[in-house]
Amino acid sequence: MERRLTRGMFELQMDDCLLRGDSSRLVSLLHYEGLNSSTLTRLHHLVNKELRSSRFCRVLIVLKSLSILSENDDDLQTLVSLGLTAKVMLWFKAVHDLLTSNLQKGSTPLLSLTEEFFNYFLLLGRASLPAGQLSVLLLHLAHLCLGAEVPFPLRLEAIRTFNSILESLSRQQRRLIQNDQNQTQILSQVAVAVLTVGDYELQVSLSEALCRLTPRREREQRANQWFSSSDISSAFCDIRDADFEVDCRRFLNFVNCYHGDQRRVYTFPCLQAFLGSTQLFRPKDDKLDVFWIDFNLGSGCVSFFIDDPQGFLWGSIHLLKEDVDYYNLQVKHNETVLGVSLINPIMHLNIRGHMVELTFNTEHHRELEEAAGRVFKKEVSSTGAGGAVQASPSVDKHMGRSYSRKKPPSKSQLKILPLSSPSSEDDSSSLKAAATNQTEILFDRIQNSTPKFSSSFLSQFDPTDSDVSEVHLSNLKRPPSGDPQGAELQITQDLTEGLVGRSSPSEKEGLRKREAADSGYLSDQTEGVTPHKRKAEPRQTCEESCSPIRGVEQAAEEVLHTDGVWPNLTREKAEPESHLTSDITSTFKSFKTQLEQHFIGCWQKVQAEVLGSLKHCQQHVSSLLTDVHQHRLLLLQQFENSIVDQLKQLEENSINLNTINSQILTFFHSEMEHLTTFCEEHLQKLKTLEPDQLKTYSSNH
Repeated sequence: MERRLTRGMFELQMDDCLLRGDSSRLVSLLHYEGLNSSTLTRLHHLVNKELRSSRFCRVLIVLKSLSILSENDDDLQTLVSLGLTAKVMLWFKAVHDLLTSNLQKGSTPLLSLTEEFFNYFLLLGRASLPAGQLSVLLLHLAHLCLGAEVPFPLRLEAIRTFNSILESLSRQQRRLIQNDQNQTQILSQVAVAVLTVGDYELQVSLSEALCRLTPRREREQRANQWFSSSDISSAFCDIRDADFEVDCRRFLNFVNCYHGDQRRVYTFPCLQAFLGSTQLFRPKDDKLDVFWIDFNLGSGCVSFFIDDPQGFLWGSIHLLKEDVDYYNLQVKHNETVLGVSLINPIMHLNIRGHMVELTFNTEHHRELEEAAGRVFKKEVSSTGAGGAVQASPSVDKHMGRSYSRKKPPSKSQLKILPLSSPSSEDDSSSLKAAATNQTEILFDRIQNSTPKFSSSFLSQFDPTDSDVSEVHLSNLKRPPSGDPQGAELQITQDLTEGLVGRSSPSEKEGLRKREAADSGYLSDQTEGVTPHKRKAEPRQTCEESCSPIRGVEQAAEEVLHTDGVWPNLTREKAEPESHLTSDITSTFKSFKTQLEQHFIGCWQKVQAEVLGSLKHCQQHVSSLLTDVHQHRLLLLQQFENSIVDQLKQLEENSINLNTINSQILTFFHSEMEHLTTFCEEHLQKLKTLEPDQLKTYSSNH
């Protein structure tokens, strides 16, 4: 086999690597072919072709292959010396144009490709690029960050990549970038974006870029040029590089409050935050004494930083507008509680939850109501009861990209609230088993005995000896004293009603509270306990609370609790056994009916989940068909442009040919006129000559 492949074979091999998504094999192929200008030119043509065809996944494989190559410093320097930087900048510009086009906006493969470009720029940043190339790379990142039509997460990652590259530069390289005229011009646009961008994290990164590209001695002068307000300029100059996080927070809080009702970021101090039943804590930093929550209008989310005990970086939580099912703003115990129910759960460490609760001081209630309404695109109708407010749907989807900020190391652990022991599933199951055994003994005794009711039956029970339950034998109705059989029937009727599972008003109230917990919103369901201090309880379904088995068990436990045995119920006249048997039969019929209803409810729930799954699949298919349709539209547009260009070229050629024909005709007409004039002149001369002169003229000619 030859040392180098033929052009056609090399392109076939590359196409096969892209088809298989094998970046490692493509790296081996490029090494085998040799890292030279010819190979790089072929790769450049291939990437341009794939970008024009919107095959972003294939370009992603090429970029990953270049990243693998660039991990070797020698290969990276070779690629840079061959002009790779300029080619990558052309590819990135094409990607930037596609990001802002209506046909490709929100395309997931395109977003992933853009992120891979950011990763590769970090590799190029350590390649000792010439100042001119490095400046162009940074300008491309800055322009992408400042583009309002670019998805917000990409804008944030662009400026973070910008800052990371600056951080990796030497002091001399950074000084060259600081003195670059193009960078100086772009900084004024960055300063304007700090005031208007509408997202705190993006504001922080933009402010960081301003500080990195501005020497300390020039900061005051440039700040006065960037900001029209002297107060804002002074606040910016107060940012110290050593305490950037804390000082930048003060600066941005001042900037956002300075704009009043026109601000695009609301920031409030939080008292406590919960994800489900787990409390979240502010980052462990000696200089950070407030737990700040940011309501970002530009990015449409509520965000805050939290402590991450397992890592060196701060964690962050983002409540995106499009992920919010509903939110609730209530006043509880002189505190304002914002509850946000999410469609998709949030994962933090090994914790998963759909509900986030943030507690604030009541003095911020009005502004919180305004901020939540503007971020989630819905105004709260009432603030007293704090009814749930449905968040409006959003078209744009944020790209789920996690990010953490630096923090000092810490070994503290998240404090998870314990489950309340009365609601423990293990204890509950053991109690149910014991109650079931007691119930079986009770019914055996009922069926195998003919009870005798004595007149002193009601006086045998002390109401203080039994717990509050569905059946209270001490409260059974006493019939008229002259009707002993009526007493027997009344006792049997009350006991039968107890077996059906009639609950006390306090238990019904507890049931309503548990149902509220199942609805997805973690509200205050324990009296006398604030929402942020309430212990979490395991969920209990309505069917379990209302089950007739539960009523039977509690009735049996109530009766056995009195003296531990079935009392000797005697009476002068015993009730026939058939009456008691019929009552038990009717009880079990009621139990059967409610059990059937429970099974029907379970079936309906499963059916709803299946239908929801089908709907989810339908959405995926619909998204795929939409992408296919958009791709077809793009191809059609490209075909139309090609046809238009060909017709335009044909029209120009036709005009040129017509011009040539006109010139030829004009030339012939001119020559004909000259010839006609010549002939007429000579005819005139012939007519004026005498015969002798004509003879002489003819002999001469």
